[in-house]
Amino acid sequence: MSSEPRTRLAPAPLSALPPSEDLAARASRSPLLVALDIDGTLAPIAPTPAAASIPDETRRTLERLARAHDVHLAFVTGRAARDGRRLVDVPHSWTIGNHGIEMIDPTDALRVSALAEAFQPIVARAARLLAEPLDGMAGVFIEDKTWTLSVHVRLAARSDVPKVERALNDVARQLELRIIQGKEIFELRPPLAINKGTALIELATALGVSDHRGELGGSLLYAGDDRTDEDAFREIRARRWSAITVHVGEGIAVGAVHTDAEYVLPDPPALRELLDWLVSTRERPPRSAA
Repeated sequence: MSSEPRTRLAPAPLSALPPSEDLAARASRSPLLVALDIDGTLAPIAPTPAAASIPDETRRTLERLARAHDVHLAFVTGRAARDGRRLVDVPHSWTIGNHGIEMIDPTDALRVSALAEAFQPIVARAARLLAEPLDGMAGVFIEDKTWTLSVHVRLAARSDVPKVERALNDVARQLELRIIQGKEIFELRPPLAINKGTALIELATALGVSDHRGELGGSLLYAGDDRTDEDAFREIRARRWSAITVHVGEGIAVGAVHTDAEYVLPDPPALRELLDWLVSTRERPPRSAA
């Protein structure tokens, strides 16, 4: 007997290009916070994190956006914040790293969640415990990001991936850590209610985009491509804000789960086109008084 088709709880996402009048109106208020995931959103997916790069044309667009009047630009990544900042290399911007655990402001000052800091020895121990079971698996490597741990399997044999998952489950149970699966990656994290979405809401409030009552006074756009970006989409849309949420990809998150974003774009070049449009709306000279 065939199973019933999955029912969406929300309307199917719309294309963000060309920008509709509604999207333009929602992006027109000030201040505007533009928050963007990095890998798979700005930078095309690469075989390893070290091989990723931001196209020069995209970086030029981001630099213009960061200089635009009443615009705040933030990068929201699973990478360590310093690593994300190095990769993007755009002045006058914010970087939220480690899925919300740490943040670098435009002055280059780093702030780490006090709750997460206590888990640093536990994350280090997890790296040691995983070294032996994962040793010898070609294409599998551990990325220790101090407050979280990533295990990359993009270059691994498919037959090794279940072994990696079993080893991770054993360590996570032993140390009471959480496992999050993304695109060809497993994340070990502290069991804290911190994610890209919670960090983004905190930043929006600090910048005056949202007020302390939780009302959105300015404009907010968030774009991402992976399962961890769904946390941000849900946090934003749960507030019933008129914010703009954009899934970069096929509109389908990891595991064939429908995205919670309201809009979709097919790839990073399409996102750059949307950002170019956004820059053009913010760089126009103000109309002279009649």
